[in-house]
Amino acid sequence: MAAVPFYLVTGFLGSGKTTFLKHIIEQNNDRFKICIIQNEFAPANIDSVELRNLEKPFKILEINNGSVFCVCLLGDFIVSLKSFVEQENPDLVILESSGLSDPIAISEILQSEKLKKLVHLSTCWCIIDTLYYHKMISVLTRIKHQIAIADIIVLNKSDLVESSQLESVKHSVQEINPLAEVIESEYCKVDADHIFSNFETDKNLKNKKSTGLKGAGPPTLNARVFKTSRTINLVKLKQLINRYIDQTIRIKGFVLLDDHSIVSVQTVFEKIDIKRIDNKTSNTALILMGEDFNLSEFSRDFRQLTK
Repeated sequence: MAAVPFYLVTGFLGSGKTTFLKHIIEQNNDRFKICIIQNEFAPANIDSVELRNLEKPFKILEINNGSVFCVCLLGDFIVSLKSFVEQENPDLVILESSGLSDPIAISEILQSEKLKKLVHLSTCWCIIDTLYYHKMISVLTRIKHQIAIADIIVLNKSDLVESSQLESVKHSVQEINPLAEVIESEYCKVDADHIFSNFETDKNLKNKKSTGLKGAGPPTLNARVFKTSRTINLVKLKQLINRYIDQTIRIKGFVLLDDHSIVSVQTVFEKIDIKRIDNKTSNTALILMGEDFNLSEFSRDFRQLTK
């Protein structure tokens, strides 16, 4: 069995990684047998629901409860990846890393004895939320590491910012990684042929990019999943989200409303996106992430919401 190309998709919370994957699957599932690995920091994976609803043929492996790049979890990840690739025999593997991942050790992971003949690192993509880039870059060191190892950087949501801000973001990422190709996009739409083109890069380049970088360690954010089978009033849902939006970095998930429709919820900093969707999910599941929000208070308010 020849070594399978391994693609890494990084990007901070809410940057558009799952949307990027949806485009990949929609445009390429007839060309390749694709295996997706989704890594979620929280104990549940909301994003996999979006991909499964595409009803396109692909295989997915979910890894929750922490980053695959956390030292304490590397052994389990390596074993899971090896088993997944051997069982599915894909044309390519794509890892969508958690927005909280610090991926500077990815080369070392893939060079482990169990993996180095099975997969080879092809291309690292980093999806940037152009609208909130300057806020994000000040939050955690790990986003700088995501940029530093990237071969291709996608400046997503470029249509939502002024040209001066777009240039400022472009200048910043090029300072961090002057070797990467930088692409502007809306809704993470990137040419399908370019996604899997033979990206000829010095095999040692990715290692050189991360030389001297020190891992940022485990994330310090609180993360919790809130689930219920009871229906929720939309007005009360919006009130709850507005109450906690300043205390969280990210809220995402699906909510079953009292009219039995389903809405997706996505927040990044102060931006809130709630929209009705055609989704097979029957129950509510919300993930909250943040450093300062009070889990017990939110749990109380969430229970009140579902009475």
